[in-house]
Amino acid sequence: MTKIALVIGHNVRSQGAVRVTDQRTEYDWCADLAAAIRDSGPGIYEIFRRPAGRPYSAEIRETYSALSAKGALASVELHFNGGPANATGTETLTSGSVGSRRLAGLIQPAMVQALGLRDRGIIARSKNDRGGLSLHAGRPPAVLLEPYFGSNPGDCDAATRNFSALARAIHGACLAYLKGL
Repeated sequence: MTKIALVIGHNVRSQGAVRVTDQRTEYDWCADLAAAIRDSGPGIYEIFRRPAGRPYSAEIRETYSALSAKGALASVELHFNGGPANATGTETLTSGSVGSRRLAGLIQPAMVQALGLRDRGIIARSKNDRGGLSLHAGRPPAVLLEPYFGSNPGDCDAATRNFSALARAIHGACLAYLKGL
């Protein structure tokens, strides 16, 4: 049984935002973050990649159906924000369910502490909001992480400098979540 599903945001065809400092995409950078989190707790995590070549909603439903079938107790989808160069900070998206809010409440402050960026908070999203389908498509509680802005050179530097601390912070929050079940 998968305890925590780590979903890499976007897919090989549509790789998401691009970091201004090194041109790495969300898909590429988040794959490394997922591996670092997984390696922090062998046997706890399984990494899921969204399939390419399907309509957006179909790829999300397929991914979240697969992680639900594996018996995941929660899912964490990994991203980073894009936007104007002066946008900064860390945020976590939640479905608003009790489990999702609890997981978000553990991960958000851990990421803020690890990166030292502005706390943009925990944001509830409905199924039809941007990013919302990932939060509502599966059975287990889900969160979507946006630890920094890839469009901001300072945020990118903080994420690079504190990469290991970020992976440990997310892992520690996931362990605390599991312990509370």
